[in-house]
Amino acid sequence: MTRSMVMYQFIEDERVRNVTMRKRKASLMKKMNELKILCDVDACLVMYETDDSPPDVWPSPSEAHRVIQKFNKSPMWSSNALQDHSAYLQKQIAKMKKQLAKEKEKNMKHLMVKCLFDENALREVNNQEVLDGVRSAIDSEIEAIDDMIKEAQEKAKKKMVFRTFF
Repeated sequence: MTRSMVMYQFIEDERVRNVTMRKRKASLMKKMNELKILCDVDACLVMYETDDSPPDVWPSPSEAHRVIQKFNKSPMWSSNALQDHSAYLQKQIAKMKKQLAKEKEKNMKHLMVKCLFDENALREVNNQEVLDGVRSAIDSEIEAIDDMIKEAQEKAKKKMVFRTFF
């Protein structure tokens, strides 16, 4: 079963928008009530339709106030535990950039190895960023190999010094 993604957009016609709002608000409040009854959870809903109108509050203002107070007193209510949407998106973007960088590095290493076995591998590449990436991957590998050689030489020297004493 395939699901098609529904694209939502602002309803320009005010009459249609108001009818949609009224129907969806009633449906949302009904779902909140069902959730509260079926799952025995504390829940509330506060919805502002316009900046100057009073909010719609479910189930009642006093009950919503009680649930919000409970939320504010909970241990998860801290600057570290809760984030605003912008902070969440910033973290997700940073995570995705890091993942992208790792994938780029892996692709560059793959292309580098391909170049070792196929001298024509880079002829079809005309993107300077890709060529720079391959060069950087080669430089990193050379540096890693140089480090391994130095480490091996140091170990060999230590073994030789050790053997001369015994």
